[in-house]
Amino acid sequence: MKAWILRSLIVGGGIGIALAAGITWYGLQRTLPAGMTVSGWSVGGLEAGQFEQRLEEQVGLLRNKDVAMTAPLPKVGGSTTRSAKLGELGFVTNADAVAAEVERLFAGSAWQRALLRWQWRDRALTLEAGVEAKALSAAAKKLWPELYATQPVNAKRTILAGDRIAYTPEVPATRPDEAKLHAAALAALGGAAAGAGGATPGTGGGDVAGAGGLLPLPSALKPDGPLLSGAPLAVAIPVVQVLPKVTVASLKAQGIERVIASYSTSFATSKAGRKYNVSKTAAVVHDRLLAPGDVFDYATIIKETEEKFGFREAPVILNGKMVPGIGGGICQVSTTLYNAVLRAGLEIVERRNHSLPVSYAPLGQDATFAEGYINFKFRNSTDKYILIRTSSEGGRLTVKLFGSLDAGVSYDIKSVTLQEIDPPTKYVKNTSLPKGSVKLLQRGKPGYVVETYRYKKVNGRVVDKERISKDTYKPQPALYASNAGGRSSADDDRKRESRDEMIVEDGVLAPVFDVPAEEL
Repeated sequence: MKAWILRSLIVGGGIGIALAAGITWYGLQRTLPAGMTVSGWSVGGLEAGQFEQRLEEQVGLLRNKDVAMTAPLPKVGGSTTRSAKLGELGFVTNADAVAAEVERLFAGSAWQRALLRWQWRDRALTLEAGVEAKALSAAAKKLWPELYATQPVNAKRTILAGDRIAYTPEVPATRPDEAKLHAAALAALGGAAAGAGGATPGTGGGDVAGAGGLLPLPSALKPDGPLLSGAPLAVAIPVVQVLPKVTVASLKAQGIERVIASYSTSFATSKAGRKYNVSKTAAVVHDRLLAPGDVFDYATIIKETEEKFGFREAPVILNGKMVPGIGGGICQVSTTLYNAVLRAGLEIVERRNHSLPVSYAPLGQDATFAEGYINFKFRNSTDKYILIRTSSEGGRLTVKLFGSLDAGVSYDIKSVTLQEIDPPTKYVKNTSLPKGSVKLLQRGKPGYVVETYRYKKVNGRVVDKERISKDTYKPQPALYASNAGGRSSADDDRKRESRDEMIVEDGVLAPVFDVPAEEL
């Protein structure tokens, strides 16, 4: 009995040893399990290194696959087909992940490897592939430069004779729809795999991308499948009409419907320098567009005019006196614009009258400018855009405001003189005159205090009255030459003015008068 047991143990132990040896041998094999496939390609029996090499070659064949891309060409009224390699379109795969998965067969203990080999008999691995959107877009630009070369053209608004408004339609440009192009390329890739019988669109292998944007392609590496041996992939490039930023619809939405206010002043008798300054400043104001709520800033106009054209010599106002200077006439533009703005019912943000009356506008209806001291600003207080148009031909400056205003609404402007200020008398010492004599050099001009009102009318009936301003204009003194002895009043004026800031109105620069140190 004991001998039988001993013989059984010896035989059983030998079988166990043999079984363990067999399992170890099975687990340590360097070939892939029988029946294993990768996307229709039989890889069972391939050695590990051989599999990796062949997998790289198979993926290389896919990268070299021809892709026929067709796009419409609007200018020629048809479409053309141009070819590229799949690899040139940003072709990417999960081949590295597949290789890493297979590498698991050759890692771990012999028993672990044997178990995995046994489980992986007849296993089907799937290659996933896709195209990178950026690379595909770059390839499309290279293949179809004409589709990218044409730029959309903005619509244009033109003011015709009689202030009629006309529109030139926008011209769109045809562009590849890059988002849909990427989807089309994926659909062609997945569709070819589906045609091989290994994938069906919508079930993970056709036109549905998985994680990372890759499509599972179960039959992609099948030797006689369409991806490796069939006709080129066909991709129709979807196109879209790209509109410019400015369209007729967007222009009309601005509400530039008609002239809502207009005002003109004359500068026909001005000298050449002043005419130049008026016309160039008006040219910079021309075609300014103000959105609802925008504030027009005249200081920016003066700066731009100076940079673009420069100013010429013309009289300016310096501390209430007309003197030679640079830029004289710029306030005729602000004044003309101010009058149009008043008559359009717009909000005045900042404005001051000249220190002296001006000849081209009624008292109380002028707007001066002094850099750093006095500005002219107004707000587009309507809910539509305002377009400013200017013309300065024939010695006449005209400002027209285009926008939206109810047909029955209008505005009247009236100024009332509250007070006339008598001019003072000043004397200049002149020793060349006979003693005790006086000679008139300049007649005095009165000053004024003026109030200005804006009346809103609806269908001719006044419905609102608004006081716009109360302005004071300095009188200009009567100036006499005298040899009556004593100190002249003009000397006192110069001493006082030398202590004041030299404020230049209606221009950008005035002469600097030297004042003797003993008079300061």
